[in-house]
Amino acid sequence: MVHTDKAPIFTAGKKDRGKGLEAQAEDGNPATLAKSLESDKEIKSVVVFNTPMGQKSPGPVGPGAAYECSIETAPGSKLAVTSMFGQSNDLFYAPNESGIALFSNSKPISGDITAKIILWDAGTEVNEEPGIGPNQAPRQKAPDTGKDENSVVKNIKDIKNGFNYPKTASVMKVTITPAKSAAATN
Repeated sequence: MVHTDKAPIFTAGKKDRGKGLEAQAEDGNPATLAKSLESDKEIKSVVVFNTPMGQKSPGPVGPGAAYECSIETAPGSKLAVTSMFGQSNDLFYAPNESGIALFSNSKPISGDITAKIILWDAGTEVNEEPGIGPNQAPRQKAPDTGKDENSVVKNIKDIKNGFNYPKTASVMKVTITPAKSAAATN
């Protein structure tokens, strides 16, 4: 999503807003969140990228595979991305709540931005050990299965439950490649 909002998807330390982040974090379903964001005037565009490159239908991305999408931006724009951490109850990857500035000194940013992506706990479902819990999407009987947590969105670094969580860079790589502008190609 490209936006100019302060915190369009969540606010750290506050409960989930009930606009689709729970479905994204718990079940990997971005549809409700994307739809809820489209009506916000500070949201410039919403793109759901859920089909791995080379595949014909939506699905999770495995080792060595990738998602790719194109967005249109302007100075002052920020990027917000959410992605489910599949081997969890309600964890998701996203930048800080305000997003990632897409321009620096009026020039588009470029390159690896993985360091700006954080693993978050949505606070909507009680955490089970990653990769083992019976109420995590790969093993649960149905979507939205698991004990409600009724907590707040937190950086996983602030969760002290004895479980080990991977560093973002060991799970994904996120890069931005600006397209050449029409003016530069004339």
